[in-house]
Amino acid sequence: MSTFDGSIREIPGISVDRFDGENLKSSTFFLSHCHTDHMKGLQNVQFQEKLISEKKYLYLSSISAVILRILYPGITHRIKELPLEQETSIELESGLYVSVTCIPAGHCPGSVMFLFETDKIRVLYTGDYRIHTHDITKFRCFYDIFGIVKPIDKIYLDTTFFLKSYSSFPKREISLTEVCNVILRWTSQDPQNSIKLDLSAKYGYEYVFAEIYKVCKMPVHVDEERFKIYSAIPELDRCVTTNGLSTQIHSCYYPSRDICYSCDVHKVRIVKLSALRWKNRDFNSSSVSELGEDGTLFICYSTHASYEEGLALLDFLKPNDVHVCVDRPDDPVTNANIRKLIDKQLNKEKPQNEPAEVQMLFDVISQVQIGSSIDISRCESRANSPLKKMFKGDSILDSPPR
Repeated sequence: MSTFDGSIREIPGISVDRFDGENLKSSTFFLSHCHTDHMKGLQNVQFQEKLISEKKYLYLSSISAVILRILYPGITHRIKELPLEQETSIELESGLYVSVTCIPAGHCPGSVMFLFETDKIRVLYTGDYRIHTHDITKFRCFYDIFGIVKPIDKIYLDTTFFLKSYSSFPKREISLTEVCNVILRWTSQDPQNSIKLDLSAKYGYEYVFAEIYKVCKMPVHVDEERFKIYSAIPELDRCVTTNGLSTQIHSCYYPSRDICYSCDVHKVRIVKLSALRWKNRDFNSSSVSELGEDGTLFICYSTHASYEEGLALLDFLKPNDVHVCVDRPDDPVTNANIRKLIDKQLNKEKPQNEPAEVQMLFDVISQVQIGSSIDISRCESRANSPLKKMFKGDSILDSPPR
């Protein structure tokens, strides 16, 4: 859970994912995604009145905007959608201009990272994210016009699983294949059999619902509150239902019971998607699922980056500093370990740019523009960003969801 206080210290006047306390003094606000721990203060009258009376804006992705307009219709006109992977120039109250780029974060539908750039500073706020290690290099916004990775002054990092005990997680495609196979095996045995999806959070598993519908041809039964939001998102509206009798798959919540009223309690199989449970696992040699003592089937599924995925981000961008966005108030030892791991990565020797390299890149771009033949493979940048890929337009990402 995020413990970030909302302040981007390097760029005064900006607050991200926190809208109370000192953040009310900010003039420009950003929301990375619509999960409760990133929306603190957003529901407060004081914040909403500030947006309206002072004509301030809350910037976010298009999918997050759909959700927010349903939750808080009173601030609809103070919401501004930012395009993905395109720079947007925003004037702050101080008169300073900041360039903002939304980068798909792979955490949940609508989740984004924010790359803030001024003439003096460059900051990346990851929010909650999970991106495959090989996808990080595909975002063009991380490169300058010469194909060199931009220097990053600071990263505000999702450190939920930045620990060696969570070295890696299985790809979500593998986890979801296991989920769908379990559902199909159980529901095909008896039309009265049903699946209860036990999820650790109310939101964040939308991509799971979409994949289940695609493979199993059944929607997931959800409560009215979630259906109201999901049905407004075109990618999800067919994947969920409020009619528990129309499906064998349930992720509904009731105050007084765990099992849906539409289900036979003796024919329900509980499937729990989790990540915290899977410490010190080698998924190259072990299964992504295991049976609990009470009959619950646990399947490893993470919407946050693993330690290796976090390292890949830092190794690629080589920031000067990192702010830890997930502190554990009751676990100072873990906090200290995370800080040590980050500092160790930051202190690795950084290759220096050479003027000759920049000149070579000028020559490459010039020759490509005039159609001259050149061996681009010889001109890879210091940060493993092949110009060959950039010129070919290789920007397809494998990290769901978008």
